[in-house]
Amino acid sequence: MGQETAGVDYSRIHRIDSPANRLLRRDVWPEGHDLGQQSFATLPYFDHLVRRLGMGPDTHVLDLGSGSGGPAIYMASASGCRMTGLEVNEVGIEVARGLVADAGLGDRVEFVLGDGMHMPFADETFDIAISMNVLNVFEDKVALFREVRRVLRPGGTWAFLSGTFDFVEGDPQDEAWRALYSRGYAIPQFTDDLASYKAKLRAAGFVVDEATEYISDFRDTIERWRDGWTRHRDAIAAEQGARQTDDHIEYFNGYLAMVEAGKASNHLIISTRPRD
Repeated sequence: MGQETAGVDYSRIHRIDSPANRLLRRDVWPEGHDLGQQSFATLPYFDHLVRRLGMGPDTHVLDLGSGSGGPAIYMASASGCRMTGLEVNEVGIEVARGLVADAGLGDRVEFVLGDGMHMPFADETFDIAISMNVLNVFEDKVALFREVRRVLRPGGTWAFLSGTFDFVEGDPQDEAWRALYSRGYAIPQFTDDLASYKAKLRAAGFVVDEATEYISDFRDTIERWRDGWTRHRDAIAAEQGARQTDDHIEYFNGYLAMVEAGKASNHLIISTRPRD
């Protein structure tokens, strides 16, 4: 999800339902935890969001960057909330709508094709907005946050999970890690540290409520992805090409090194649109 530079067809990169990807996902996700997520967001994150944000039958939730729809459907099923997923890629919308039909949740879950920078929703539509590990594809986060604020009702909650990076400009190792991260991910990345996220939220008119850092489980999930890609390297390379596959494995190794060095982690940041 994001700007035009990030508006690629994720099926061409991740090949979500390919034979190699099915092998990979069996290694990455415990039984019952594979919701179609191509990120580091695990099922316990979704359970926590449902409880912490008070999702329920009286809440309308926006999932910004909903991908193939599995997490949004899971949270709607668990909470009874009304859920709208917004995704910029047609393949994600197509898969998500099929999943909704299969789940029998078409009366309260919908998926809309659109760009998060210019959302096709009226002002003050949602009680809660969430986003799970997609914000680094947005370059102008202040503008994005202002758009989220516009579609939230006064008093509404904006919660997002995002990788955070404490890079020092001009530091050779940090610059090498930054280049590796963008190359391995295959989509342009625009990273922030926690302080930057807080400042951008305040600039967009939000009050920051809390930030929770995840390290050990984040590292464990990266390791599972790395080990799966390494184990199935030849099968993935046959589908995606050797260069992209090897770059992605190198990306996982670099990411783990950044986590160990205290340069990268995952943060859940919760903020509120003031009522006044």
